[in-house]
Amino acid sequence: MQIRLIALDLDGTTLCSDHLTLPAPNRSAIERAAAQGVQVVVATGRIRGRIPAQLREIPGLRYAVTSNGAAVCDLLTGETLYSNPIPQSLALRVLREIKPFGLYTELYCNGCSYVDRRGDEILSRVPVSEGRRTMIRSSREQVESLSALAAQPDACVEKINLPFLPPHQIETVWALLDSIGGLAVTSSVAGNAEINAATANKGDGLSHLCGRLGIHPAEVLAIGDNGNDREMLQFAGLAAAPENALPEIRALADFVTASNDDCGVAQAIDRFVLCPA
Repeated sequence: MQIRLIALDLDGTTLCSDHLTLPAPNRSAIERAAAQGVQVVVATGRIRGRIPAQLREIPGLRYAVTSNGAAVCDLLTGETLYSNPIPQSLALRVLREIKPFGLYTELYCNGCSYVDRRGDEILSRVPVSEGRRTMIRSSREQVESLSALAAQPDACVEKINLPFLPPHQIETVWALLDSIGGLAVTSSVAGNAEINAATANKGDGLSHLCGRLGIHPAEVLAIGDNGNDREMLQFAGLAAAPENALPEIRALADFVTASNDDCGVAQAIDRFVLCPA
């Protein structure tokens, strides 16, 4: 069946390992697919404000599944087409129980990222590239209290992001989150935990978008590398994973393409969309 929609994970898949660079071959393949009328959809754990401008400016790239499927948005109009937030009581409990760990914590709420006043000091001590640190600082807002924000009546908590878990705390924090229940806890890069509502995932968000666009799962090519891509790959009629993907994600894929640093997305789009056998 002809591919009518391509769903692309960003980190570890479409972008290079610096989490910033869109390789020229990937951009070219995306542009050519979009020019042929194929819907190219970003499917990411990021908020919409952290989708790189290099992608947002591609003509025809209109829709995005963000916050691991907790939101689906129209990038052209800014409209939220679907949302699946964390229940308020659960979000407040998570924030309360992780507070003693002193972790850098982001609250993805209504399409924006928020940190509290401790965030910059914690971020300054995190071993991460200056480029990524700058990107994070430029795309979030500071508030006095994440809990106070989450408690507001109109708060729509898409995701609680713990991007820089210290190695000695990873197992403890994951065990704590598992004990709370009612949550989906996944990871997109090493050392992070991404907390969503139990029913929120990229597959669910993509399903709602495809229903809106009249696209059958068999007409979807999805490409992803990590645990938060699992349901999206299972939803798609054709699933691809880059060589650097987790072993269990590669096992789900119909096709293993080159790594994210070797333009695997371009290779997959060329093979299955631009030059199908």
